[in-house]
Amino acid sequence: MESQTEEWKESWHDDCLNDINAFANTDGGRLFVGRNDKGVITGIRNARKLMEEIPNTVYNKMNFHPDVRTLTENGKEYVVVTVKRQKEPVFNGDSLFIRSGSTTKRLTGKQLMDFLLRRTGQSWTDIEVKNAKLSNLSPEAIDTFVRKGIASNRMSSAAVESDHGSLLKRYELINEDGMVTRAAVILFSESPLRVTYAATTKIGAFSEDDRLLRDDRIDGPIVLQPDRVMDKLLDKYVQGVYDIKGLQRFTKYPYPEKALREAVMNATVHRDYSCNMDTSIKVYPDRVEIFNPGRLPEGWTEKELTGSHGSEPANPLIAKVFYEMEYIEQWGSGIGMMRKECENMGISHPEFNVGRDGITITFRRAPEKETVSKNESGTADLTVKEKKVYQVICEGVATTLDEISLASGVSVASVKRATKSLIEKEMIIRVGSKMDGKWIRRDSNSS
Repeated sequence: MESQTEEWKESWHDDCLNDINAFANTDGGRLFVGRNDKGVITGIRNARKLMEEIPNTVYNKMNFHPDVRTLTENGKEYVVVTVKRQKEPVFNGDSLFIRSGSTTKRLTGKQLMDFLLRRTGQSWTDIEVKNAKLSNLSPEAIDTFVRKGIASNRMSSAAVESDHGSLLKRYELINEDGMVTRAAVILFSESPLRVTYAATTKIGAFSEDDRLLRDDRIDGPIVLQPDRVMDKLLDKYVQGVYDIKGLQRFTKYPYPEKALREAVMNATVHRDYSCNMDTSIKVYPDRVEIFNPGRLPEGWTEKELTGSHGSEPANPLIAKVFYEMEYIEQWGSGIGMMRKECENMGISHPEFNVGRDGITITFRRAPEKETVSKNESGTADLTVKEKKVYQVICEGVATTLDEISLASGVSVASVKRATKSLIEKEMIIRVGSKMDGKWIRRDSNSS
């Protein structure tokens, strides 16, 4: 059957040149002329003539020679054109084609630009920015890079004594003429939006029926963004509960913090900065979805992404900086670590969905068993859901049904039942109006 490297045509026509061009730009392949779309050899009358014409036509249009042969099967002659992958991008006139599965696809606009950059060993973030200077970068952000790089033992302590210009030249973020790359602006500028609108991260809290409850946007130098994102995500959105061990108080989160951080780091390093889409984190009562705009490395599928693989960063200059800070590894081990962290916490592996615009990683809370436990005073039996709702109400951060649902991981319907039960057990009371009021813990001073 037709595939990434094989195409069948009953007769030769000009569109066949597009298939040859696509093979040359992708993985190479074979074009069969005189074979129908069911794979049956139909033969062609002018096979000998085509054997002479095709190589000359291809060379004149694309500057390379394919291998062209005539074969005979059941007395019918057909032509096989074998094309090797070319080292440099190849155009067919003004157009460039690639092979995507069994389809020949013409590249235009951003897709064409990205392809040409990749084939020349560059990424969009490698390009210099006109009128950008070292003075446009944040000294605080560069110093953070140096401090964390030295602390990780991946950067020499002598880096402290280097001026910022020399340091960034060493990492190819500034060229010898002093021109600053897009990567440098994105990494260290307080206003990375001067080169891309994609250098921001949005966090939103959503109800079960997908209503936005609150949101935040984090921007600025991306070397500072992951820590800022995690602080906001954990403190405001994935609210933990307190756990006392001895004389120390710990915060327990409903998701593995290390795995969430790895997903945030990956989204920061590997996102497509040439597009206008943000990285987005959507927090629901039962899950967290982290969307990273970008594409997989050329030739990769979801199977390669989630299986054992090496590291092939979309933005090598940015990845190098994050590696020096020990924020990421260079061995493609992040997904395995996220899975292990989820296993250790007793929740399912993160789910990966590779879409047209990017990759979404979904972390799900562990399902709760409807068991009964004693509350702190031992005066009432509480189900696990009631205990969770009670704990959120005691903390006083969440007030509405949606907010309590989000913070506790309990559905809105269950929150309603739990609050009713807790009122009946005289553990909480409702204060204020129906629209603007809230539940609070009932104490000895409550009437």
